Amino acid sequence: MSQSPEPNSNQNSHLEQHHLGSGDNVANNKNVNSYYSEIGGDFNVIEGNVTHQYIITQQSSIEIKQRELITGSPYKGLEKFEEGDKDKFFGRDSWIVELTNHLIEKNVLLLLGASGSGKSSLVQAGLIPKLKDHFGSNQLVNLTFVPDVNPFESFYLPLAIKYGQAEAKLSREVAEETLVKVVQALRNESQWLIFIDQFEELFTRTPKRERNVFINSLIQLIGKQDHAIKIVMTMRADFLDKISPYPSLGNIYQAYNCLLMDMEDSELRLAIAEPAARNGVIFEQGLIEQIIDDFKQQAGSLPLLQYTLDLLWNKSKHEIEKRILKRETYQQLGGVTGALQQQANKIYDSFNEQQQKVAEQIFLELISLEGKEPVSRRVDKTIFEGDKTQKEVLYELIDNRLLVSKGEDGKATVEVAHEALIRSWKVLTELIREKETIIILRNRLYADAKQWDEVRKNDLNRAKGELWRGSKLAKIIELRKEKALPNLDEVTIEFIEASIEEREHEQRAELERQKRDKRNAQRIAAGSLIAVLINSSLGWMAWQKTKQAELNEAESLGRYALSLVRNEGRDLDGFMAAIKAQKILQKHDRTNPVVINALQQLLNDRKERNRFIDHQSWVSSVAITPDGKTLVSGSEDNTIKVWDIDLDSLMQRSCDWVRDYLENPYSDVKEEDRGVCDGI
Repeated sequence: MSQSPEPNSNQNSHLEQHHLGSGDNVANNKNVNSYYSEIGGDFNVIEGNVTHQYIITQQSSIEIKQRELITGSPYKGLEKFEEGDKDKFFGRDSWIVELTNHLIEKNVLLLLGASGSGKSSLVQAGLIPKLKDHFGSNQLVNLTFVPDVNPFESFYLPLAIKYGQAEAKLSREVAEETLVKVVQALRNESQWLIFIDQFEELFTRTPKRERNVFINSLIQLIGKQDHAIKIVMTMRADFLDKISPYPSLGNIYQAYNCLLMDMEDSELRLAIAEPAARNGVIFEQGLIEQIIDDFKQQAGSLPLLQYTLDLLWNKSKHEIEKRILKRETYQQLGGVTGALQQQANKIYDSFNEQQQKVAEQIFLELISLEGKEPVSRRVDKTIFEGDKTQKEVLYELIDNRLLVSKGEDGKATVEVAHEALIRSWKVLTELIREKETIIILRNRLYADAKQWDEVRKNDLNRAKGELWRGSKLAKIIELRKEKALPNLDEVTIEFIEASIEEREHEQRAELERQKRDKRNAQRIAAGSLIAVLINSSLGWMAWQKTKQAELNEAESLGRYALSLVRNEGRDLDGFMAAIKAQKILQKHDRTNPVVINALQQLLNDRKERNRFIDHQSWVSSVAITPDGKTLVSGSEDNTIKVWDIDLDSLMQRSCDWVRDYLENPYSDVKEEDRGVCDGI
């Protein structure tokens, strides 16, 4: 972009260079005929600019329109401001001074703020240029990164650019001493700025082991209190609860946090008007006030404001030639509230039905949920490039700046351009509401797959315990058959396949056990038959033995049922075992307190209203009268209760819980067990 000419000597009397922190105030040189005053601004509340720029809006509107016309948009849209955008970044002057002073004095800054409050842009286009003014551009080494799956690898990337891969490779070691070692080996006499942008990604992207090690490594480095190392972290304020398991991070928060507040009207006027004025363009009277009013209606998203201004500029080619941005064009865009949605709808509506479905699948993969709050997630771009249609839609979304693609560690990643899109675009808000269950299940799937992958590197047998079973696995298999999860990564696919393989192994083992038990029963029965032929009394004894073996099996199944649910989380398998046990008892017209307790406790765990509801704690023991009609229960609350038993109702409620799985051909119920509740 071409630079504006220097003001003439006459203008210099009221257009001095202003540098924040020097004690100067723009009001000392204000021009009562300035354009800034025309749009309702007051220079008494605006301090000078921090990067040796002229405040162009001090000129009159006539003088601004006589400047060299620059037709390219001066607004950033949904993109973050970078260090090179300092000449387009306005309105945060007092914050730049405050944060600079804080960092010079304390070495560490944790900048908190809402999504869309401009945290990253303030650091990149405001704080870093100011620090370079303070320390010298050649002296300050800017090491900026966003933590990913491995934050040590993320830190390696800016180090490799500055110092080369060979020198930077020590930063890749996942160890608590790593950051201190890197500083000792590479810093020399330079001043370092380590900027960890989107610090919340440690809690959404990084597995627990790497996260814990990195946090401990960072705390060690902060503890050195080295004035040659300045550390800045930006984090969304709604992620503050994530640091509670880390007392050391809590201490960092207490000592070094700053909460970024919304921009005031005077700051917004400068942020809106000054970039256009530098290009020789002004706003129609009253338009800036309308934009500010609309902005406040939209929860104060600065990227959304920048997007609207960028769109307004690009839709105003004719007006720009006349050097004025018009209210009519702004209103046609839908204002700040509707501009992004209108543009996103235009792109979405240009797709055919198949492409729209593909676009929805892409967006779903790029959205996560933190509680009920939708957030953007960064993924490997290659997972979308295997299918031709998906690849075409992906690049169309990137070209139209709804998605952003970046290169990291030799890999390309993609993410939603800004969370303002997730919150403001009706297509996405409705999609998230409709697919909320799938998003939550997929997030759990990704987290458990990562955990399994970490465990299997050290212990394959222990990794089997991380695999999915029961209803969760059945649901994932069902969703994959419906092609509702088309873009799973390689590790997650391996995790699902390993879970299915382990389930099949357990089913084969169970089938073998049943066959073995059946053969044993047949041998006992055959022996009993022979014994009958020899001696009827011996035959009766053998029959009793077989009966007792089955009753023992019923009791074992009752104990096994509770173990499956409480120790392994296999709810469905637990109910199946308990129902089988009770059916054995019904066959012999017997009752067993272990089996009844199992059915009662399983229903209790499912929040089912049951006959033990008067107890205030777990039921620890039960006993049944010889006639099988009365049950006595003892609880950990030191109470004993007497109950009438309705076993038919107990079985009915148990079968009601599992019936959907029995009737679902995709569930992981064994075929021979699907009729277990027939007639109940």
